[in-house]
Amino acid sequence: VSTIEFRYFIRLLTKRAVIWNQMVVAETLVYRSGRRRIINNDQNDCKEESSCCEISSLSINGSEDEEDVELNQDLMKYCGWYHDEVINPHPTVCQIGSNNPAETAFATRVVQKIGYDSIDLNCECPSDRVAGRSFGAALMKDQDAAVKIVSSMIQAAQQSSLNNGGSRPPLPVSVKTRIGVDDNEGFEFIASFIQRLVEEAGCKQFVMHARKVYTEGLSPAQNRTIPPLDYPCVYRLMEHFPQCSFLINGGIMSLEHAREVAFGSTVKFGYECAAHTEDESSSSTLDDVLVGDQHAVPCQRCNLPHGSCLGPPHIAPQNLRGVMVGRLARDRPADLADIDRYFYGEASNPCNNRRVLMERYISFLERAYPRRCCDDDATVTLDLVRDMKFSIIPEQQCCSVCQEFRGQNNGEIIIQQEEDGGIAPKDDSIEVQSAVASSGSKPRQRQGGKRSKRHDKYNGAKFVTGIIDRAIQPTWGILAGEKGKNVFRRVSHELSRDNTVRNCGPGYILWKAMQSVPDEIWDKPFELSDGRKTSYYPTK
Repeated sequence: VSTIEFRYFIRLLTKRAVIWNQMVVAETLVYRSGRRRIINNDQNDCKEESSCCEISSLSINGSEDEEDVELNQDLMKYCGWYHDEVINPHPTVCQIGSNNPAETAFATRVVQKIGYDSIDLNCECPSDRVAGRSFGAALMKDQDAAVKIVSSMIQAAQQSSLNNGGSRPPLPVSVKTRIGVDDNEGFEFIASFIQRLVEEAGCKQFVMHARKVYTEGLSPAQNRTIPPLDYPCVYRLMEHFPQCSFLINGGIMSLEHAREVAFGSTVKFGYECAAHTEDESSSSTLDDVLVGDQHAVPCQRCNLPHGSCLGPPHIAPQNLRGVMVGRLARDRPADLADIDRYFYGEASNPCNNRRVLMERYISFLERAYPRRCCDDDATVTLDLVRDMKFSIIPEQQCCSVCQEFRGQNNGEIIIQQEEDGGIAPKDDSIEVQSAVASSGSKPRQRQGGKRSKRHDKYNGAKFVTGIIDRAIQPTWGILAGEKGKNVFRRVSHELSRDNTVRNCGPGYILWKAMQSVPDEIWDKPFELSDGRKTSYYPTK
């Protein structure tokens, strides 16, 4: 779900929260860099039953300590990076997946050079496309491979820092894992796995999805709901590894719940969200941290599906550095509008209502996916304008369909980007160009490939369905709990399939869909989190 569009949408809501990208397969970065894999033909070096037999037999052209990674457009695209001059994307984390130390070392150098703030290794994904290729959750069962991979990432990050004269610290490396996999479960198993990563690989940062995972028998969606969450197990890990830092993930229901887990249920918050315990001299022992004997899996006190236990600690462990939310951001993004004030203690939040948020997001879409309604070019928009091979210039200011949206301002988009509550001055990069193509030019033919050929059934629509869906879907939860949610979602979907408006772009589609919901809904201030209760619990 964490596409460029979704991350941009959430970044509009918070300047402080750390946002993660979708998992990037390290092998893809190697391929897209133009480097070639050299595989040792000596098959005797690999045992057939080994889940990662390529580890010792695969290398990348060039020195493994080489810092001179040449970034190209493909690497930027497939690493999920997007930098917009209007909004600061940081802090952001790149998560990678692989079963090969050479590839992860290269990916680490790429990620650091692109500008991510941290890198994470996925050791929890149960998808057949991931665990079936011996990485993701499979690494929890092949711990020798996991140790080698994490060690290669840390060494690559340290070497990159040294090659830059120590001017920047090594890229932080973390591991996201679960508390068990298949028949491997219990505190002893997960503690042993983390201990090996700490002692043998040097990893000190972990993101714990507080439930086990099944690589067979359950779908990825079921793996996010059926295995019970066990927060007390993660609290025990924090006490067992005081030298490490942890994030906890899974089942967060609201900002209030997130803050209680991150800081402790007995913590009181004063001016600017300053946290303090009722007894400032109290220390965070295990007896303080654990939420009591009544909290255990299956947990009757939490009374959640499958016996999950999400009870916050009385006093949060000092090495609990935060919580991670996923489905809450997808299903109820408006609930996150108060993060900067409520969680981080900022004086205000970036957006004060849904209209401001939507207008800023539509402005981004106009830059990322310019309209195709007024050009005589057969090229199909398959990706961000940044990643297209040719510039496409519209021949007129607007068409009859989007005239109401664009026609009032000589072809410039009507919605202007706001920053810190004010209207930003007009920026040429935000304008929709209205130059006429040279008289001697001919329309380019449709780009080749299966994607564009499949698109012929849309009768001249120049945006592929995937692009339109990717652009509008981050907004589908913005009206959760409000009147008009289903209408907005239905209308935006119908417009996205209407060939008479599709070429006007996803920005126009969202602007038009907003007209189906009363203005007072969009202008209603975001609800603050103080004392706010919600019945939301992620079940999909």
